[in-house]
Amino acid sequence: MSREADRPVFAATLRPQRSLDRSGLWVAAGVLGAAGTAIAVLFLALGAWPVVGFIGVELALVIAVLLLHHRLGRTSEEVVLDGRALTVTRRRGRRMVTRWEFPPGWLRVTVVDDEHGRPAGVLLASHGRRLAVGRFLSAEEQAAFAAALRAALAAWRAPYGAAC
Repeated sequence: MSREADRPVFAATLRPQRSLDRSGLWVAAGVLGAAGTAIAVLFLALGAWPVVGFIGVELALVIAVLLLHHRLGRTSEEVVLDGRALTVTRRRGRRMVTRWEFPPGWLRVTVVDDEHGRPAGVLLASHGRRLAVGRFLSAEEQAAFAAALRAALAAWRAPYGAAC
């Protein structure tokens, strides 16, 4: 019985969309560095040497933002429904950040919008606890994920209904 309860009924791993992998990030940083260096040399040749420092600061900020964006792209959310609970594990990089468990019998799944009408995630709510997952997904992806999770929860709640 415990093996049956431990087997996942539904499992999904949610990750943000990122267009650059690690090598693409280094290529982009190299291209930005080369272009910044060429512009700095041009201004230095024109005698506007104070501009060179501003170009260096600007390049450092742009590359730092690219690195931060890449690092945040390694965030993932694992949603697993087994015979006992719905478990959400949010990871940042390789280390686990947080884990939540919800009883699936009373779990409500809704797609929520923020005050401006933009998608704000899929809200999981049960017994006064709420958690938004998939905030980085598009509106269509959030709706598809919520529909799949609702279907899995309906199958979990009525396992013998399909046999009749």
